[in-house]
Amino acid sequence: MDPLSRDELARLADEFGIGLPDTQAETVRAQVEEFLAPLDDLRTLPTVVDSRSGGDRSWHAPETNPYGAVAHWCDAPAADEGPLSGTAVGVKEIIAVAGVPMECGSAVMRGHVPGRDAAVVERLRTAGADIAATLACDEFAGSARGTTGADGPVRNPHDPARTAGGSSGGSAVAVVTGDVDAAIGSDTGGSVRIPAAFCGVVGLKPTHGLVPLSGVLENTYTQDHLGPIADSVRGCARLLDAVAGATPADPASAVAAARDGYRVGGYDEAAAEPPEAADLTLGVVEQGLGEAVRPDVVARTEAAVERLAAAGVGVERVSVDHYDRTRTIKNLLSLTELAAHWRAGGAPYRRGGVVDPAHVEAVTARTRAYGDRVGAYYRSKLLAGARLIERGGGWYARAQAAREAVRESFEDALAGVDALVTPTTPGVAPRLTDADDPGFDYAHTTRPADVTRQPAVTLPNGDVDGLPVGLQLQAGAFEEARLLGTAARVERALS
Repeated sequence: MDPLSRDELARLADEFGIGLPDTQAETVRAQVEEFLAPLDDLRTLPTVVDSRSGGDRSWHAPETNPYGAVAHWCDAPAADEGPLSGTAVGVKEIIAVAGVPMECGSAVMRGHVPGRDAAVVERLRTAGADIAATLACDEFAGSARGTTGADGPVRNPHDPARTAGGSSGGSAVAVVTGDVDAAIGSDTGGSVRIPAAFCGVVGLKPTHGLVPLSGVLENTYTQDHLGPIADSVRGCARLLDAVAGATPADPASAVAAARDGYRVGGYDEAAAEPPEAADLTLGVVEQGLGEAVRPDVVARTEAAVERLAAAGVGVERVSVDHYDRTRTIKNLLSLTELAAHWRAGGAPYRRGGVVDPAHVEAVTARTRAYGDRVGAYYRSKLLAGARLIERGGGWYARAQAAREAVRESFEDALAGVDALVTPTTPGVAPRLTDADDPGFDYAHTTRPADVTRQPAVTLPNGDVDGLPVGLQLQAGAFEEARLLGTAARVERALS
């Protein structure tokens, strides 16, 4: 590490709000140098980065890409025979596939190639899946619009003049077009469920920590989730069986495993043998049908509820306290955590576990050298977060406490019902020319499940003017098996 000058020390002290009297400056500078002197020895220590990646990999850019869904075609074949043998899976481009470019939808990350598979990639391959593609997303997975990726928008296959939604737009489109059999996306405010709903497929956001985040670019650590997208509930259930469960490599999954009520597995079985309609009760959330949701989507949702009631499903109307506060809570937490992670150069301070040092060093170097290449939308998020950090930790702490209050409100609403019901999005997929409209709150009904960190799934619910509409079901923490069984029954009733 380069020697530390007194000017640099003064700059660091000012940036971090640490007093540095002139009389102590030289003493402190020498002590800092002493603390940091052994760091170069760290490079000589062994790591376990490449111990499980293994195998030859090939990749190529798509020759044709009509919807902008594919980032790179790749060949990362299954490691073993298993329940997913013969299944071609795509993963969002913020998920590491060793030897394949991981550009995260950003010009900042052009040419970056990770050296280790993400935990979910390892698990998919162990379960027999072939990783066939990395899939396009909004820049750094930071938008629901589907329009902020460095290579342009991801277009909706039902109408290419409309967005596929984001940030996992490529994952949803690739399933619809048959480029892959199923996909893994990420969801911090709705980024699995929004594009799944816009494109007419099934998308699941599990409980926070159920699926490990090792090898995934961090966005908002306390609200980041990975989840499957497929053409059916069972398709999602099969993927979740393969990727769920704690690992020492990911502390968030270990924390989840220590929580009361933790349970994992049995998802495909639950979806294959769903409960009878008469044994289910759904709670229709009144705030999910309010003014923020367009009347045609409300009507489509109410029609689905009527069909379910006619099939024998019990239906109740429920209210959730603080529902409309989730936007403020989510944004404050997300912006603060995002800016802190960026300032740290991608260092996994909170995530810990087994990480790829070369990957973190690459993120650090690229964000420092090419930060001016970040798009305007993501840049605005970073600077909003920087402003919050500058004002201290009080707002962040208040948002953390408010998140718990909202979670308790949802748990109260879930008492006595199997799942809560809302439309997935407040409208159909916007035209690309209207995708930036601030009056369209993409995540109005998906955001709450990220704030509460409970599982939620979107199912196709017909169409409005020829464009898909989604129906969302939300359940309690670690109730994925119950949720998927309920969703499978709803899927049959609405088909």
